[in-house]
Amino acid sequence: MSKKQQGAAEIQSPAELTSVLKDKGNRVYLLPGAKRELPAQFDAGDRAINFVTMAKHKDVIEYCQSDQVISLCLGLTVGEVMEITGQNKQFLPLSANFKSTLFDVLNSGDGGLWEHSFGGPRDLVMGIQALLTDGRTIKTGGKVVKNVTGYDTTKIFVGGRMYFGVPVSAHFRLYARPEWTHNLEFSARSVLELLDQASIFMQSEIPITTLAIAGSKNEGAKMVVQLTGHKVVVDDLVKPLKAVTAKSILVTDTAYDFDPREEKLLPYCQTSKDAIEISASVMQMRSVLAALDDVLPAHTQLKLRPGTGRLAICCSSAEERSNCLEHLRLALESEQISLVAAYADENFERKIERIGMTTEGSSNQAIVRSLKLRFDQKRILNPLVSW
Repeated sequence: MSKKQQGAAEIQSPAELTSVLKDKGNRVYLLPGAKRELPAQFDAGDRAINFVTMAKHKDVIEYCQSDQVISLCLGLTVGEVMEITGQNKQFLPLSANFKSTLFDVLNSGDGGLWEHSFGGPRDLVMGIQALLTDGRTIKTGGKVVKNVTGYDTTKIFVGGRMYFGVPVSAHFRLYARPEWTHNLEFSARSVLELLDQASIFMQSEIPITTLAIAGSKNEGAKMVVQLTGHKVVVDDLVKPLKAVTAKSILVTDTAYDFDPREEKLLPYCQTSKDAIEISASVMQMRSVLAALDDVLPAHTQLKLRPGTGRLAICCSSAEERSNCLEHLRLALESEQISLVAAYADENFERKIERIGMTTEGSSNQAIVRSLKLRFDQKRILNPLVSW
């Protein structure tokens, strides 16, 4: 860690952030997350590094139980929110480590296993309050959907990794807390076999809460399907689900009272530092897996959430990731497929890139650049991310 990094500060509240912006102006880098050691390749130049966590910003601004809406400061952890809403048999369906703050979840944009049924943070967040680099506070969206008009600017901050601004509070949509869970685990020889089975489940009318796949291309894979709700209804759904399962797939199931933690299922969402994350439809996932059939080592872990279009290729090294990306670029371009991939480059900078047929959506880059110039003219927000 360099001397500049050793002297970095951890910003834990909006007041501290405003003070840093006023004191240091454009001589500061703001990175999301707790204070940590940065890669040696990262050169801060003459800028001081500050890590933004909002850890002290924990107020419940407003909680309207009848409307199932809660307004929260983003320093609250997922566990604290579950405890607050659970007293009223409600919950915020974010499947994440209970110690993670709402600030962390909003920056990543990943709602975890329950995205299949409830949607991710972009669906659950109806409005936010954010700080810009000039110290101004802006508000987007609203507490109820019917009051929201104009452009949906909330979504550029949710999942934006603090690239355009620093979210500090938000309005969240709540749901009734399920009483019962039935988990089914499906085992097969390959990820592709389970992906085909997932397509059948998704085409059925069975209300699935969670559907996630993890495994290798041909060394075995598992898929978890979760059903939640009233006990009688949930248990009745198991039989038709098993009825449309291929005979070659092994099924085991367990049932229990609903547990908002579901820690044993979180590995289905966790990825390695050299992972490639791709946004794709089920058919496009098949194309990606086919394109990589002769490239990926047999041990490489693949993690898929077909219902939400998430595919992660958990490469074991930077070299493997680079080879995989290069092969994908060429293969998808020849098939005239355009996908968006996110990964960390050799300098640990997170890249968000359109791979394959790059002419489609090229205007998106211009939009991102214009937003960055508008919201972060000093370019001090999260230099470890680029589009």
